Parts: sequence; structure tokens; C-alpha cells
Amino acid sequence: MNQNSLIKQLTISAWNIHGLGDKSNDDFFLNSIKSDINILLETWKGECKEYNIPGFNTFSKIRKKKKKAKRHSGGILVYYKKIYSKGISHIQEGTNSQNRLWLKLDKNFFGLTYDLYLCAVYIPPVNSTHYENDYTQLEKEISTYSNKGQIALIGDFNSRTSSHPDFIENDDPDLFNIHSQNILPQNYDVDQFLKRRNNQDKILNAQGNNLLELCLSSRLRILNGRYIGDSLGYFTCFTPNGLSTVDYAIVSKSLLTSVIYFKTNEINYLSDHAQIEIFLKCNISEKQYLFPEDKWKTMKSYKWNDNSKNILIQTLSSENFINEIINFESKKYSENQNGIDQAASELDLILCNLTEKSCTLRHLQIAPINMTYAGVQGNTLNWLLAWQRYKNAQSNLIWRGGFRRDEESDQKI
Repeated sequence: MNQNSLIKQLTISAWNIHGLGDKSNDDFFLNSIKSDINILLETWKGECKEYNIPGFNTFSKIRKKKKKAKRHSGGILVYYKKIYSKGISHIQEGTNSQNRLWLKLDKNFFGLTYDLYLCAVYIPPVNSTHYENDYTQLEKEISTYSNKGQIALIGDFNSRTSSHPDFIENDDPDLFNIHSQNILPQNYDVDQFLKRRNNQDKILNAQGNNLLELCLSSRLRILNGRYIGDSLGYFTCFTPNGLSTVDYAIVSKSLLTSVIYFKTNEINYLSDHAQIEIFLKCNISEKQYLFPEDKWKTMKSYKWNDNSKNILIQTLSSENFINEIINFESKKYSENQNGIDQAASELDLILCNLTEKSCTLRHLQIAPINMTYAGVQGNTLNWLLAWQRYKNAQSNLIWRGGFRRDEESDQKI
């Protein structure tokens, strides 16, 4: 494993969840929150502090509830992996709108050429009381951040664009030569020809025109219908009134070379919108997230001594340890991310207790990047191997407490 670069891919998803409700307790929902950054739109919730998922931090934005309303409307909730906390920040002053939320992805943390300004977007239908002339305001925000880095927009735009171009066709600076003088500015960025987007939705509406004009003026490009995973431009919204494509991922033209692919997931019972996902190239060094500078020195490391072998055997044979293992193996965990995290945490605690009883604590003055292997991972691996060797040696013995291990069950574990 490359010690300097572990992660080459960053995933960002968006999903109009059509009301979060108690979906956070649904196994299918939890298994769907697997991207590095997961954006949920139309949560219809106020504060979302109770919707925690192990391994993720959150940013959120709520829409003020009207006095006579029975529930909240709108709402944006972002789940992002905790290991990326140092590289992601919420730009709270990024917009005054309740329909958008801006994030900054630090170029140094993610190994990008420029900082990435990511906007979670929900644009209401034009006949909605929550419509705020969103495209005009969004264009101003993009203008601000495009001078600082690259742009990525993702979400529900309520805009139908058919297959109309999002770039200037046949753009050629020579066309603007008048009397041997080019009237275009010297720094004019000639638009590159792109393959036409595929789109199963053949309708272009007024909001779609606004979106296409935004792409042209801001040098943004739509990913739908151009990449493996969505090569046909699949529908993203399924309602009794019909099918449409209104959920998009849109990025700066200069960011296209960093896009690995884009996909539209299958529709499911949780929402009438499909989840969409971007896969971007990145280069995240493990030192950025495994060992924060203010925490790595608190890591514990243990040394095997002359008495460790005997203490380990005694501990493994003790009634308390045997009961811990029996309880762990007999306990039923949920077959989702929460269950896996809980099982891993409890097993980790058992192994740490075993280590503390049989080894000597030592303080290593080494670089944090080396501690990854010499400290935590190495010790854990050693104890797993020692535990397996001991189990193999005891496979035909009767354990105290009346519990017997046979060869077949040992081989499966």
C-alpha cells in the first residue's frame, strides 16, 4: 500500500429524499449513504441533530416553517465522512437562500489543482411560494467562487433541458474578426466542442432554458448523459404525472478531466427521485486524515516482553475472556453499516483489553505516518494471528464454562 497516497477517488451524491421522516432507521437508506459526501434535499425537517450516522459528520440548512404549516418544507442535510473533516468546510455566508448550501473542499487536503466549491442545490418550481429568482442569485454566487477555484453543483433543479447544448457550438474567435481586428478580449476562453448529451427526457421548459443559459455564462457543463453510469441520460424523477430528468450534476468546464464517471441510481421506495453520484479524481494522503497533528501523539503502542506469552495464554483461557468471546459471537448485529460499526468497535475493545493485560505500554517518538504500521495496524494484526494460533492449538479441548470448540467451527471463524 502506498504510504503517501491511499485514496484516488472522491464520491459525491445528491438525493431529493422527499421527506426524511423515519427513513434514517431504514436499512436500505443507511446502505445508500455510502458516498464520501452525501447530500439530501427536501428533508422536510427542522434541526437534524438526531439523524446521526456512525462515521459521518453533518451540515444542514433548514427552511423557516410557516405559522400555519403542519410540517417543515425544504431542508438540506449533508453527511460527510469524518475522516475528511479537516478538508471540508461549510461556507455559511455563501448564500442567503434557504434553497442552497455551499461547501469548500480544500485543494491541499484532497490533492486537487484548485479549491472546489460545491453547492447543494434545490431550485423550487417557478409556481412555488419558495421560488426566489434562484438562477439569478446562483449565477452571482458562482461568479464569486469561480474566481477562487472550481465549481460543482449537484441537486434537484426542477429544470428540463432535453438534449439542448450547454456549450457554445462552433465557437471560433476568428468569426469575430472585423476589418482584421478581433473584437473579443485577449483572454477570451474559446468554448470546446463536447459530445451532445443523451437525455431520455425530450422536453425543454423555461427553467431548463435558465439552466442552460447559466451553463453558457458560467462555463459549466452538465454531466448527465455523458458518462458511463448514465450514458443514456436516464430519468431522475418518477411521479404520477410522468417521468422527467430534473436532478443534475454540473461542474466547471476545467473540472471535466477530473470526472471519472457519473451515475444515476435506480429508483426505489424511499423517494420519487433517483439518487445521483459523481466520481472525481483526487489524491488524498493518509497523513491528512489518519493522524491529525494534535492527536497522533496520544496513540498507544505496546511492547511484547518476556512474560507476554504466558500472560496471553492465561488471559485467553480465563473465564471472563471466554465469556466475552461467547457473548460477542452470539450477539446479533444489524446487517447494515451501523451493525458493522458496532461489531467492529466491540471487537476492537476486546483486543485492546487483551493487549493491555499482556504487554508493556511504550511511548514511540516516531513520525505519525510510520505509526500507522508500526503501532496500531501492526499490533492488531499480531494479536489476531496470535488468537488464531491459540484457537488452532485448543481446537479439541473442552473450554471452561462447558463450551466446546470443534475443528469445523474453528476453521470457519
